Amino acid sequence: MLKFPLFALILSMASASFTQDDAAIRSYLNEHSQVIDFFAPQIRFDDTFYQNDVVFFGFVHGSEKPQLLDFELLHQLAGNGFRYYAAEVDYSLAFFFNEYLSSGDESYLDFACHQYHMRVPQDASIQFKDKWRKIQALNQSLPEKDKITVLGLDYAYSTDLTLTHIAYLSPEQNTGNALVDSLQEFKNLEMNEISIYSGKPAFKSGKGWDYFFRTEKGKYYERFVSEYQKDSTKILAAFGENAVHLRHLMNQSEARFREEVIFDNFNKLCVPLLEKSEKIYANFGYFHIQQDKINGSMPIAGLVKNAGYKTTSIVCMLSESECLKTSKLKRGEPFEIKGTTFRRSHYAGYSSSKFWDGDHLFEKVDGLKHLKKESGKNEVVLFQLNASRSPFYDSKLLAHFSRGGKKWQLEPNASTTDYFQYVILVQNSATNVPLAEESVTN
Repeated sequence: MLKFPLFALILSMASASFTQDDAAIRSYLNEHSQVIDFFAPQIRFDDTFYQNDVVFFGFVHGSEKPQLLDFELLHQLAGNGFRYYAAEVDYSLAFFFNEYLSSGDESYLDFACHQYHMRVPQDASIQFKDKWRKIQALNQSLPEKDKITVLGLDYAYSTDLTLTHIAYLSPEQNTGNALVDSLQEFKNLEMNEISIYSGKPAFKSGKGWDYFFRTEKGKYYERFVSEYQKDSTKILAAFGENAVHLRHLMNQSEARFREEVIFDNFNKLCVPLLEKSEKIYANFGYFHIQQDKINGSMPIAGLVKNAGYKTTSIVCMLSESECLKTSKLKRGEPFEIKGTTFRRSHYAGYSSSKFWDGDHLFEKVDGLKHLKKESGKNEVVLFQLNASRSPFYDSKLLAHFSRGGKKWQLEPNASTTDYFQYVILVQNSATNVPLAEESVTN
């Protein structure tokens, strides 16, 4: 007869403890939060925040307000000594964004955004493009010593892009080196891309995509690399002061894992700046800005932190928000290349989803309910997790993330603040709109 009352007592005690813990968490969050209003953004950090060497900001791709936040954080940090912006781009793409920032020539912006679409299609959007326009306007308002420079740490992914970059670095005058002089033929911002409805014919043929669709730039890039590997001295000499950039392009890391490539580029490009007391603001995806191992792998922010640099990570979490899912394709007429039949595809609109925002069963953040409770109807709220007496020093709440029912495996002895120190909750964000819609609406 005593078993049921005893069980009820234990359940009641556990329930009271859970409620007490919840109350402590919500009380802390309430005391360490600030509402961000995009109409009059005032993002406040304490003085120790600006002593960081590197600040990372990361979010789930595909939604509008994170793009606005990225600009506001960059704007705020640029006024506090952070004039280097490590966006999620490679060395060549950073070159063209820098060309746009310095010149305002939108042909550079068009080219860079087109190339970015091949890298991160969910964020290569009208919102993304507008963000760069605001960065360019901000840069024009800054004194020369404070102007923002883009750093490209990601791995190179397009031979067309890299060859175009090399062409822009090459000397305009005749050098007597036919290989180098011929690069001027490729100094253009042509956006060659063929959209294929299905890649199955290529897979069935056993040939790679380059076998069918390699461009003239791609072909020349292979020739250039081959000649460079035979004798780099003469080629580097012909490039003069741009030789340092060519050398970096020709000596990209061959590490197997992306984070290792990014970290190798961090050591080459960022460490010399940090040694001169410069500071860096970096924007990468949700995973990359975590500071401890996930599923046994260390993200770039963790590699930077473990290398001894003062590092802070800000993660953006979404709720009731839409993310760009995919562009819709319409099957076109068949055509033949090298005996294999393909079909062109044509843009036919886009679709978005609320299942990819981290607040549904498909993608889920453990503990998001606390942020939502304290945010109320405010759509953008910043929470500091590493203030004194924070409950997040002894918890993994908010750090646990699952996708498709598979939960991230966190390190056993780690806590939330070992992974990131700030959270921005965004509610009711609209989806990104594909760049293709720009030509549809204009």
